[in-house]
Amino acid sequence: MSTPASEVYRVAGEDRRRNGLRWAATVVMGLLDSGADAPSTSEVVIRRVDGSLVKRLKPGSFDDFQTQLTEITDDLHHLDAVPFAQKWVAEPA
Repeated sequence: MSTPASEVYRVAGEDRRRNGLRWAATVVMGLLDSGADAPSTSEVVIRRVDGSLVKRLKPGSFDDFQTQLTEITDDLHHLDAVPFAQKWVAEPA
Protein backbone atom coordinates (compact mmCIF):
# COMPACT_ATOMS: atom_id res chain seq x y z
CA MET A 1 0.00 0.00 0.00
CA SER A 2 1.36 3.40 -0.94
CA THR A 3 1.66 6.29 1.48
CA PRO A 4 0.20 9.65 0.39
CA ALA A 5 2.83 12.37 0.08
CA SER A 6 0.80 14.58 2.43
CA GLU A 7 1.45 12.09 5.25
CA VAL A 8 5.22 12.35 4.76
CA TYR A 9 5.89 15.93 3.60
CA ARG A 10 4.81 19.52 4.22
CA VAL A 11 5.24 22.32 1.69
CA ALA A 12 5.33 26.05 2.40
CA GLY A 13 6.60 29.33 1.07
CA GLU A 14 9.27 30.75 3.37
CA ASP A 15 11.29 33.96 3.25
CA ARG A 16 14.65 33.51 1.57
CA ARG A 17 17.76 34.01 3.66
CA ARG A 18 19.92 37.10 3.02
CA ASN A 19 16.94 38.80 1.46
CA GLY A 20 17.83 42.51 1.56
CA LEU A 21 18.81 42.99 -2.08
CA ARG A 22 15.87 40.92 -3.34
CA TRP A 23 13.41 43.04 -1.31
CA ALA A 24 14.94 46.23 -2.70
CA ALA A 25 14.85 44.89 -6.28
CA THR A 26 11.24 43.77 -5.85
CA VAL A 27 10.21 47.22 -4.61
CA VAL A 28 12.02 48.95 -7.48
CA MET A 29 10.54 46.56 -10.05
CA GLY A 30 7.09 47.19 -8.55
CA LEU A 31 7.56 50.93 -8.87
CA LEU A 32 8.56 50.42 -12.50
CA ASP A 33 5.46 48.24 -13.02
CA SER A 34 7.60 45.19 -13.81
CA GLY A 35 6.09 42.98 -11.11
CA ALA A 36 6.17 39.77 -13.11
CA ASP A 37 9.95 39.94 -13.44
CA ALA A 38 10.58 40.96 -9.84
CA PRO A 39 12.85 38.55 -7.96
CA SER A 40 11.05 36.35 -5.49
CA THR A 41 11.66 37.12 -1.84
CA SER A 42 10.36 33.67 -0.89
CA GLU A 43 11.19 30.10 -1.78
CA VAL A 44 9.27 26.84 -1.72
CA VAL A 45 10.46 24.64 1.14
CA ILE A 46 9.76 20.92 1.50
CA ARG A 47 9.92 19.52 5.02
CA ARG A 48 9.07 16.18 6.57
CA VAL A 49 6.02 16.20 8.82
CA ASP A 50 8.42 16.29 11.80
CA GLY A 51 9.67 19.68 10.54
CA SER A 52 13.08 18.57 9.30
CA LEU A 53 14.26 20.24 6.11
CA VAL A 54 14.23 18.14 2.94
CA LYS A 55 14.82 20.69 0.17
CA ARG A 56 14.60 24.37 -0.74
CA LEU A 57 13.47 25.17 -4.29
CA LYS A 58 14.58 28.61 -5.46
CA PRO A 59 12.53 30.25 -8.20
CA GLY A 60 13.81 33.22 -10.11
CA SER A 61 10.82 35.55 -10.14
CA PHE A 62 7.76 36.22 -8.02
CA ASP A 63 5.53 34.60 -10.66
CA ASP A 64 7.80 31.52 -10.78
CA PHE A 65 7.48 31.17 -7.01
CA GLN A 66 3.68 31.31 -7.11
CA THR A 67 3.47 28.82 -10.00
CA GLN A 68 5.89 26.42 -8.33
CA LEU A 69 4.13 26.61 -4.95
CA THR A 70 0.76 25.92 -6.57
CA GLU A 71 2.08 22.93 -8.55
CA ILE A 72 3.96 21.33 -5.68
CA THR A 73 1.03 21.81 -3.27
CA ASP A 74 -1.29 20.15 -5.78
CA ASP A 75 1.16 17.24 -6.17
CA LEU A 76 1.42 16.93 -2.38
CA HIS A 77 -2.31 16.22 -2.23
CA HIS A 78 -2.55 13.97 -5.29
CA LEU A 79 0.66 11.93 -5.42
CA ASP A 80 2.00 9.15 -3.25
CA ALA A 81 5.23 9.79 -1.34
CA VAL A 82 7.60 7.99 -3.73
CA PRO A 83 6.45 9.69 -6.97
CA PHE A 84 6.38 13.03 -5.13
CA ALA A 85 9.97 12.55 -3.94
CA GLN A 86 11.09 11.47 -7.40
CA LYS A 87 9.63 14.63 -8.90
CA TRP A 88 10.51 17.24 -6.26
CA VAL A 89 13.22 15.90 -3.95
CA ALA A 90 15.55 13.75 -6.07
CA GLU A 91 18.40 15.54 -7.81
CA PRO A 92 18.13 15.48 -11.62
CA ALA A 93 20.41 12.96 -13.28
